[in-house]
Amino acid sequence: MQCKTISPKELQIFYDDYKGDKTFLQSAKFGAWRESLGEQILYKGFFEGKTLKATALIQGITSRFKTYLHCPHGPLIAPWDLTLWEYFLHQYKDLGDERKVDLIRISPLLIIDNQEIYPTFGTIGFVPAATHLVNPEHTLVLDITQSEETILAQMRKSTRYEVNRIEKSGITVDQGNSPNDLDIFWKLHAETVSRQKFVPFPLSNTKKELKAFGDDCLIFNSKIEDKYYSSAIILFDKRAAYYHQGASKHCKLPCSHATIWSAIKEAKARGCTEFNFWGVVDDQAKKHPWYGLSKFKRGFGGEERKYLHVQDFQYTLKGKLNRSIETFRKWKRGY
Repeated sequence: MQCKTISPKELQIFYDDYKGDKTFLQSAKFGAWRESLGEQILYKGFFEGKTLKATALIQGITSRFKTYLHCPHGPLIAPWDLTLWEYFLHQYKDLGDERKVDLIRISPLLIIDNQEIYPTFGTIGFVPAATHLVNPEHTLVLDITQSEETILAQMRKSTRYEVNRIEKSGITVDQGNSPNDLDIFWKLHAETVSRQKFVPFPLSNTKKELKAFGDDCLIFNSKIEDKYYSSAIILFDKRAAYYHQGASKHCKLPCSHATIWSAIKEAKARGCTEFNFWGVVDDQAKKHPWYGLSKFKRGFGGEERKYLHVQDFQYTLKGKLNRSIETFRKWKRGY
């Protein structure tokens, strides 16, 4: 087995053909976006002879307090290939040591119900991260190979009712990725931030996201007459659509339902087989700030998937102190 640097194009070809669980976080377009934000992106391939067996997109990140590597929703290795997983983890550790970072981080798409077949991260020196969230570890994925009628029939009754009254409510949905589409989203996003009290990403980040993903990034804006009430940024690959960002303001009519339903129909038209709602919290977590949004998403149906919690390997005192800081932040948030 050999680990080599590969091109973004080689990584993307492997990503497109990969049959296991994956998200756009391991795609070349994601890498291009993060590079435009100043991150160093490493594209690694794992070869058996001349055959590419696995890939990993790894972010090199410098924050105010630490430097670290992160493999988000990766690598793309079959969960049962323990030999390849062990090889990757040791190569990853060597890479972090070589680059003199404070820690390395991995948020793998390994479903927790099947942990008996996974590599034991602890035996290699990894520990579950203290951070409350890196990438979605609990998500909802809707099978959209079914007909629209079947998808509707499997929705929660109240959600189906709202979807069925979209047209008669006079709601229309614009879709595109122009500066005007983004401006509409951002105005609604500002209202959402004010209401929910979270720290937003800068507008410049989203502008660069739209540029990097091109036609694989669309904004869906729902309106009644000329007034907009709901918006969503949806990313696409050959398999799935991803509900990446959302924004809204209060409306008694089903504008938010119209936004998502339009995105689902666009995903079907593109030949996608899945609609990934990108992140939910446990149905019992009523105090979590995402509880209401998670309840809204669940109304559309789908399969819930819970993945292994993000893992860290710490090299330095800064890496260990970072764990204490993240533990405190988690305690302060209360979730």
